[in-house]
Amino acid sequence: MAEQFEKMHSHIEAIANAMPDPIFVMGQDGTYLDVIGGQERTLYADGHSLIGKKYADVLPEKMAERFLKVVNKAIRSGYLQEIEYQLADTEVQGIEPLSTTEGQWYEARVYPLEDDTYEQPAAIWLAINITHRKHMEEQIERLSSNDPLTDLYNRDYFLGIVDEELNKARLNKRPLSLAKINLDCFKRITDAFGHEMGDKAILTAAHAIRNVVGDLGYIGRLSCDQFMIVLPEVKAVDAFRITKLAQETISAQTIPLDENESTCLTSHAGVTELREPTEDSQVLFKRVNKAIKSLEGTREKTKIL
Repeated sequence: MAEQFEKMHSHIEAIANAMPDPIFVMGQDGTYLDVIGGQERTLYADGHSLIGKKYADVLPEKMAERFLKVVNKAIRSGYLQEIEYQLADTEVQGIEPLSTTEGQWYEARVYPLEDDTYEQPAAIWLAINITHRKHMEEQIERLSSNDPLTDLYNRDYFLGIVDEELNKARLNKRPLSLAKINLDCFKRITDAFGHEMGDKAILTAAHAIRNVVGDLGYIGRLSCDQFMIVLPEVKAVDAFRITKLAQETISAQTIPLDENESTCLTSHAGVTELREPTEDSQVLFKRVNKAIKSLEGTREKTKIL
């Protein structure tokens, strides 16, 4: 019987130690009591050197406090606790970091131990590296919010930002301006030289606008050759200067079309601002479009309305 028990114990231990994901035994007093598994070295550093050490001695202060709260909550409640956290190997004292120093994302499942094997209340902490999943989620979120060609905000996401910033401006009685830039010769370039050159023209314009606007506001690509900028805390007169500088930066770029021909981009732009608390985004959109339309037949390139 004893031999059979010892054999079963040996099997269980072998299986546990072969687990790719680590299980930490976490004490109520904030001590790493044991480490089981965690053999997948492409995902996890060896945590055995943490045994006997306090969370507070090896982890960043806020992280150690968070770990202790989760462990104690699991022990007190008797129920499973789940958390996600980001932690780099280089932030953990006393372990040999993997080749990457980038913060890895983990999902922890924490469950109380019912016996007194470790001479104090404790919980198991199953850590699963979810960094790849997190990166995939970020990419999906980015694809839902950003234009794939320019990496500017796409139309739907940008219009949501405009509404949000308008609400803030109205609530805080702060200025907000809106600018729209239409490229003039995009269709001509695409028709004559193909979509690849058209894409190059769009990228050139997007890069120029981004360089000028920087952190002053948000930029969206509304359609193939139309860009819009929302500028919180900026009055129309200053938005006009920013927009004009963006247009000048666009036109200063030379786009090679073939071996013998190149072109510069030109644009027309409208600028407006929030004037009345009752105005919504549609009112501002109509006004910038009207400003651009008023430039037809004139030599002006930018108009405030």
